[in-house]
Amino acid sequence: MTLLLLAALAISAGVGGCGGETRRSGNVFYYNEQDGLTALDPARIGARASGWIGAQIFSGLVTLDTALRPVPQLAKSWSVSPDGLRWTFHLRTDARFADDPCFPDGKGRRVTAQDVRYSFERVCSPESKSTGTWVFRDKVNGAAAFIDAEPGKRPAHIEGIRVMDDSTMEIELTQPFAPFLTLLSIPYAYVVPHEAVEKYGEDFFRHPVGSGPFKLKEWNPDQFLTLERNPNYFERDAEGKQLPYLDGVQVSFIKDINTEFVEFEQGNLDMVSSIAPTRVDVVLSDDGLRLKEGYQQYRYFRVPALSTEYYGFQLDTASEGGKASPLASNRYLRLALNYGIDREAIIKYVLKGQATAGSYGPIPPGAPGFSGVQGYRYDRELAKRMLDSAGFPGGKNLPPILLQTGTNERTASVAEVVIEQLKAIGVTVTTKQVEFAQLREMYKSAKVPFWRASWIADYPDGENFMALFYSPFIQHQGPNTTHFRNPMVDSLYRQALDPHLTTEQRAAMYSKAERLILDEAPWIILSYSILQRLSQPWIAGYTVDPLDRLVLTTVRKQQS
Repeated sequence: MTLLLLAALAISAGVGGCGGETRRSGNVFYYNEQDGLTALDPARIGARASGWIGAQIFSGLVTLDTALRPVPQLAKSWSVSPDGLRWTFHLRTDARFADDPCFPDGKGRRVTAQDVRYSFERVCSPESKSTGTWVFRDKVNGAAAFIDAEPGKRPAHIEGIRVMDDSTMEIELTQPFAPFLTLLSIPYAYVVPHEAVEKYGEDFFRHPVGSGPFKLKEWNPDQFLTLERNPNYFERDAEGKQLPYLDGVQVSFIKDINTEFVEFEQGNLDMVSSIAPTRVDVVLSDDGLRLKEGYQQYRYFRVPALSTEYYGFQLDTASEGGKASPLASNRYLRLALNYGIDREAIIKYVLKGQATAGSYGPIPPGAPGFSGVQGYRYDRELAKRMLDSAGFPGGKNLPPILLQTGTNERTASVAEVVIEQLKAIGVTVTTKQVEFAQLREMYKSAKVPFWRASWIADYPDGENFMALFYSPFIQHQGPNTTHFRNPMVDSLYRQALDPHLTTEQRAAMYSKAERLILDEAPWIILSYSILQRLSQPWIAGYTVDPLDRLVLTTVRKQQS
């Protein structure tokens, strides 16, 4: 028996299947995760794979609609004070946690404002070992003091999170923050019941309990995960029918991308989240815009992602990564490298249309706040002149530059082309591959001079990208990993946080900031990612958005 068949049999008893049913005929959505899952605890959800499952199990105060605008979820309404500091949320009264043995009678109880406060404070508590403290630390009044308190001296609650009654709460910010509502849509802000955390302790990540459209049925690491419909889920469609439409979700953990694609072709998967590189030329047209003959029965989604891939420079000359690097203090050298890379050629010949050239600023096309500010385009002669201005005419006396990258094949292929392109202007670049977790720790702690990274938006707002250049975010190993400092950029960043500004007004501020950032060249912006998905023709209601969410609440599986 194949792994997928075993997984199918495992779900049949729990979500309404019966013997002899095929995948297509069952009301279960099947997909694969190549990397498996690390945790299903909102306090620790950082990877996409866990985030996709978490979105099925949990709910937050707000969620996002198909246009990525904040809409009510557990909160039915909200308001903000004129100064932009105090947000008041009114919770719906019909939201209940899924049934679970953690509750005294095994029946899920109502979700209250106390649960929201508990969940937010849990993320900020050292005991949870959360990677999401940044969501609250510098934004919610009293959060930093709560996070940094010495053992035994922590306040009972975060000062800026106040519960008025079961259905009403207030969150006070340290300063206005325009994307606060969209921030609250991310997994770190999902709501959990204290009963489940107390019952399962360190194993809560294996026994998640939430108020989302599905609940965990079975999780066999490295083999499969089964979700079943949550009968307590509060949301209904326009006709009053309770959601979700599906009876369950089945996730397999096939590591090989080619095997995954074969399973999709055979109808064993309802969706595939990437197209195997060995099949791209067979499945897609040369420009990547259309399906070729033989594959046109599938539904093809090609959506610009809120993701920017780049090479970063460490600019802090006092840091371990910057003190011996000519890149840290030599702006002209950084400009030379930027002009010396032919991004369009990389997109066409290496990535084969699976991204767009990094010809703008840090904010990718499609993101709220994108202004279209012009970045760097390939100009070999200008690159050589910049190299002359840097004090290295023709590359003379410039030592080899070490670029540290991750280990995946795509990253290595791009680096090989970059090396050849920069060699043409007189710059020698060597590469060293490092496991992603190690590389990330190195550049976050300023130990590496030149590295490859990407930034995938946590929430749909240009601020999420501009934060990478805000100087206060150098502290606490924050997102400003290049240690970029510019007072004018800092000022524009703060001004754009006003929640009463229009999207256009904020975009204009970001455009000015991006121009200043590009002029200093702390990054080489390589590309902006494109999401490519295929779904089966019998799947209805499935969508792909730039934030790369998996929304299954309104997905239907049409029966043949």
